Amino acid sequence: MSARTDTRTDTLTAREGAVLAAVERRLSNPEIAAELFISVRTVESHIASLKRKLGAASRAELMAAAGERREHAASVRLPRNAFVGRDTELAALADLLDEHHWVTIVGPGGVGKTRLALEFASRNDRVPVIVELEHAEPGDVIARIARALDLEAGPGADVATSVVMALASHPYLLVLDNIDRVGSAVGEIVARAQATAIELRVLTTSRTPIGDAAETVYPLAPLAVGGTDAAAVAMFLDRLGAAGRAAAAPIRLSAVLPSPTDLGLAAHVCERLDGLPLAIELAAAVARHLSLGELAERLDRDFATLDRAVPAGRHRTLETAFEWTWDLLTDEERAMLCRLAALPRTFDIDLAAAVTHAGAEGVVLRLLDHSMLVPTGGSPRRFRLLAVMREFVHARTDPSVIREVLEQHAVYVQKVTDDFVLRARTDDSAEALHLSETLCPEVNAALRWALAAQHPSALALAADLSIGVEQYGSDVDSVRAIAMAARDERVLASATPQQLLLLGDALAYLDVELLGDLADRALAIVDGDDGDGGGGDRARLAAHHLAGMADAYGDRDASALVHLDEAERIAASLGDDWERAAVRQMRGIAFCHPSPPQSERAMVEFEAAMRGYALAGDAMHVNNARFMLAFASAEWGLEPERAEQLVSECIEYALSVGNEHELAHAYLVRAKLHPDAPSEADNIATLPATFRRLGDLRCVTRSLMLQAGRVRPDARVGIIEEALSVAEAAGDRGHQAMTLTALVQARWAGGDRVATLAALDRLAAVAGADAASAACPPGLVEDFAGAAAS
Repeated sequence: MSARTDTRTDTLTAREGAVLAAVERRLSNPEIAAELFISVRTVESHIASLKRKLGAASRAELMAAAGERREHAASVRLPRNAFVGRDTELAALADLLDEHHWVTIVGPGGVGKTRLALEFASRNDRVPVIVELEHAEPGDVIARIARALDLEAGPGADVATSVVMALASHPYLLVLDNIDRVGSAVGEIVARAQATAIELRVLTTSRTPIGDAAETVYPLAPLAVGGTDAAAVAMFLDRLGAAGRAAAAPIRLSAVLPSPTDLGLAAHVCERLDGLPLAIELAAAVARHLSLGELAERLDRDFATLDRAVPAGRHRTLETAFEWTWDLLTDEERAMLCRLAALPRTFDIDLAAAVTHAGAEGVVLRLLDHSMLVPTGGSPRRFRLLAVMREFVHARTDPSVIREVLEQHAVYVQKVTDDFVLRARTDDSAEALHLSETLCPEVNAALRWALAAQHPSALALAADLSIGVEQYGSDVDSVRAIAMAARDERVLASATPQQLLLLGDALAYLDVELLGDLADRALAIVDGDDGDGGGGDRARLAAHHLAGMADAYGDRDASALVHLDEAERIAASLGDDWERAAVRQMRGIAFCHPSPPQSERAMVEFEAAMRGYALAGDAMHVNNARFMLAFASAEWGLEPERAEQLVSECIEYALSVGNEHELAHAYLVRAKLHPDAPSEADNIATLPATFRRLGDLRCVTRSLMLQAGRVRPDARVGIIEEALSVAEAAGDRGHQAMTLTALVQARWAGGDRVATLAALDRLAAVAGADAASAACPPGLVEDFAGAAAS
């Protein structure tokens, strides 16, 4: 046998490659001639040339050489860093290719399409043929595939036929990367190849599907974010360790675990970057020069930090990556994208049309095809731009267009919510809750813009948002937006007492002092000097209701009852069952606050409120009054069996409608009924964070105090002080007094006389000397009396 040459360095013509593929399939010379439409003599000539080039003395050695060339072609060059978080995608691609034979991975620039395709090819049983088409022209596609197969295109050769025959010689996986600009040429060669090569599978990557009937599209989303164990965080930490950092030792997943602070910052960075792998790579590269805290702070402002010197090309920065697709858009698509990028949050087709033009559906769908938009789910389906993509588009948008779109968004959202709140009080359906969850963030964003722009829609948006968070469950960001409106004199100047009451209802969770300011304004309106009563009975009802609420939560019980009595009288004269029930519920709260509380009268009022809300058809507030009744029973140890039943009913209702705030209320009461039960440990541990997210500071304080009761005495002080700081932030004097009383006891139990006296002084300042004296430990009575006298 003659010496074999290194088959990996020989280049074959296209015809020689086709003949070699046929030899490997064990075809005879006449069969090869018939298949390739050439003479037997020509086949013999090609076989002689193949033996010379490949150093083969026999047909069997030619077949072996063909296998060696395939093994060489099968080597997939992969990046050396870790491939993270795509196991589900790999499995999905395997299933799709088994069934459909041609799959295109689509997604925005930098989402990891090429990496996924290469990883899949390296793990697949089929022999991979990798072809990069980023800079190809349509006429180059066949030649590039031929080169990947080691086929040499001679003058006048039918390269396409040779490529097809080569691909038919073995069960190949043909990977065509970045086909965006050569889609039609790819479609033609894939169709021709798969007609002959039955076992061929094709995997392509593109920002946009090419639209071929045989193509199956697989959309690739960014990596999952949300929490320190998310896939995006794992990738960021891996790249961070590989890049190294100037400010601290590199973090590697295989080395020392990162600190909780680093993990939290990494999670924040990844969420800000929407889990986009290219953005994560860039952020990790930047972190060589900045601390994670500095990086996170800069990314919160913009993405200008995300740049690197190498590699050159479209993946050097996010801008170069996105320009690739931007250049493929039509003028109409660019104009539409600029307007959609100006929207503050997600959007559906109706909102897209409201800020662009009627019939926008077609352009939106084309932008989805171009991977410039991503779906976010929901019904009707909603969409958004990735944050990094939005900034890229903003930089190409006239500021006047952005202002115009934001105004159109505010007007549109106001109209939708005005219609929705008309039925909100009596609609607790799952559909209404879902709509509220969709609308509240949109109203929040529109309100914040309207406040900044001094737009006249701000007051109506704040009132509508107040109904949404009070009726369907709050979130801290929305409540803070309402608080911004409630402090804005330009907004309040035209507010009616009814609108002030709506704002107050929402703010009662968060800021009792601001609630009092709104009440004073409402009373001033109805007590105005013009003698018109400030808007009639409805206005007087709202003003006295709001004043009673502010006084009840401010521990001014006598004044609260006066206002609430007047409000109930007006509500009864108007025949308004809902308002009368709301007033009676607030009266029940007022009866809870005296020392000692008027427990029986409070429970009577809560029961009356439940009946009134039922008459008005408001099941949510029936449940809310039921919660207050159960909480009062648990607080005072009255009728524990009934309290258990009430809590069960609250949980059942909240679960049936999906109201997280009402469910948290119910869990709070259950924990209060069983503060030491092991089954309540997890519940008590998570409640403070839940109520913080909901913006309910009053219940944050309550749940923290439950936590304090479960820990060792030496750990109790810190939790009580945290609860006190929350009550102070809310201006909630009643809960300040409660937490300070507990702090006195904890400090005394710890043997710290000085700290105990300090806590007593703070209690006296908040609740009066009598309350402090009642809480004073017997061993400190003389010291405290002396300090008070001095």
